Amino acid sequence: MKANGWKGDPIDVVRMPDGNFTTIDNTRVAAAKEVGIDVKAVVRDYNDPLPGNMIDRFTTRKGIPKTWGEALDLRIQKQKASFRNNNPMGSFDLEKMN
Repeated sequence: MKANGWKGDPIDVVRMPDGNFTTIDNTRVAAAKEVGIDVKAVVRDYNDPLPGNMIDRFTTRKGIPKTWGEALDLRIQKQKASFRNNNPMGSFDLEKMN
C-alpha cells in the first residue's frame, strides 16, 4: 500500500446511532493508517438496506442481517467478549477517512 497507494474498491463504513463511523472490514484501514494514506470509503447509514448479495457474508447463527447496521452488529457479536463489551458499536478510529 505504501508503494502503490489505495488499491481496490472503497471500504464500507457505517454511520452508527451515536454518530461515529465504524468499518465493516478494518484491515485496509489499519494498513492505510500505518503508511499515512487516506482511506477510501462509502458511508452507509445504520438503517440502509443491506444488498441481497451481501446477506450471506454477514449471516451468523445469531441472525440474518437486513441492514448495514445489523450486519455490523452481528460482526461485533463475533468478537471476543472484551471487545464486544468495551466497543458495543465497534471501534471508530477513522481520523484519516476522507
